[in-house]
Amino acid sequence: MTAPGTDEDEFRRGVRTLLMRPLLVGTAGDGPAITLVHRHESALREWFDRNLGWRLIVNRDIVRLFKVPEHWPVSPADVPSQARCVLYCLVLAVLEDCGEQTVISELAEKVALLAATREGTLRYDADRFRSRQDLVAVLRMLIEQGVLSPTRESSATERDEDSFVHGDGNALYDVNHRAAALVLSSPVAPSRAGTPDRLTIQPVPDTPEARNRRRRHMIERYLVDTPAMYFAELPDDVVDYFQAQRFQLRKQLELATGGVVEVREEGAALIDDELTDLGFPRERTAPFAALAFADALAREPGVPASSHVPGHRLDTIAEDVTERVLAVSKSIGGRPVSTATVRTTALEILTMLRLVEPDGDGVTVLPLLGRYRNPAVSTVRPEAAMREETDDDR
Repeated sequence: MTAPGTDEDEFRRGVRTLLMRPLLVGTAGDGPAITLVHRHESALREWFDRNLGWRLIVNRDIVRLFKVPEHWPVSPADVPSQARCVLYCLVLAVLEDCGEQTVISELAEKVALLAATREGTLRYDADRFRSRQDLVAVLRMLIEQGVLSPTRESSATERDEDSFVHGDGNALYDVNHRAAALVLSSPVAPSRAGTPDRLTIQPVPDTPEARNRRRRHMIERYLVDTPAMYFAELPDDVVDYFQAQRFQLRKQLELATGGVVEVREEGAALIDDELTDLGFPRERTAPFAALAFADALAREPGVPASSHVPGHRLDTIAEDVTERVLAVSKSIGGRPVSTATVRTTALEILTMLRLVEPDGDGVTVLPLLGRYRNPAVSTVRPEAAMREETDDDR
């Protein structure tokens, strides 16, 4: 529900913008989006708090939606390495003591010192190529998020960063301290969490109203933040709450996001081709292979939802899909097309989309995969549905 007098189309654009980009920084080119959020600040703050339990902070030129995930990423490819996660937090910590500008060498020195003084923290060794490479990767993430701004054009800065990685170079950045202070969204500080699963702990009062609010937040977080919500993964009381409140929950999400909540026997999903960072299917080699693989898995004899497909059957499917991929491209994800690369690449995408789960040397087919049986791309010639992969596609 929105407040009386609220422009529903603008409000919906505000919700969609924040779901896709929870940190908006004016100096990073987000001015128009920030202006939109300002116009509907009260309604947006109330909606995110009621439906998802996420705080919204709106400043003059920075907006932060503190998203707390309900379901952790299911694929290692979907998250940075442990070393980069630690470096990310260390860089944010040392930025507090930096001035309005900083250079990589200063950050590297401060990060190495801070890591050395904290027992149990991964060490940063500026003499190691991999350490310098990880540091630059973290800085590029912070540039994308608007925390750092290169003082030179992007191509020149990237050359400076590459020179640093190879042992001789530096790059200068402007520091947005307010963005740096808002970038971490975990309810529990990483230095106090102890383990990753404790980062998102949010105590719930022991009252019927608070328990229902927690159930609603769990359901709607799953729907807006993951490709699918499976009832088998939820506590029984949460499934019962969803079934009892299904109409109202669907209405609230559909009105606010513009998507469609599709409910099946096994679970539910918020269907929206644009409200995702996975972009599937697309006219690119890797998603094309994944779509063909999904179709083949859905057609496997005797494969209902949640059934196992062994590794030898995956190899056979990969051989068939590889022939189709080779008809349109010679590379996939920057590597030569082969049965092994097609299988690995396709299953990584299907796992991120929560269509399959790794299971020994095979996979377990999840219910949502049924939506991709007999897709349109299977009924046309591959060359008509695809274009040759370029460097940009990879």
